[in-house]
Amino acid sequence: MADSIIEFIKRTVIGIIAATLSIGQAHTEAAPKYTQKDVNLLAEVIYHENWHTDKDHLAAYYTGAVVMNRVKSKDWPNTIESVLYQRGQYSTTTLFYTIHLPDEVYEMAERILRDGTDDVPESVVFQAMRKQGKGTWKKVGTDYFCYG
Repeated sequence: MADSIIEFIKRTVIGIIAATLSIGQAHTEAAPKYTQKDVNLLAEVIYHENWHTDKDHLAAYYTGAVVMNRVKSKDWPNTIESVLYQRGQYSTTTLFYTIHLPDEVYEMAERILRDGTDDVPESVVFQAMRKQGKGTWKKVGTDYFCYG
């Protein structure tokens, strides 16, 4: 219990420091506000979908990008929670909050929420072990990342 509280505090402090450092930077538009729940949900899906797919965690990062692309798209729900729990999507939600995730997973989720995923086209909204949508953007291991 104490370890989880300490980890939560560490993640919160890192987020505050990162936000403070970006205050003086020019932004063309206001950054969206994300809650700790959003960070936790994104970390859970990143981990359970394919954290172990490749040693560089590229598939996990792309999974986070797909979730965020869906949130931004008019064709999908507009919150991380709604995207993840939409019927027929992300069956790994049944595993959420069942184990302690490595700090690196939370760090990746926070980085995605803070910095975005500009290196992944916004039209990449599918991730699965088969081709979907309008064609494959990339394949990592057994996962296809496809255009919607």
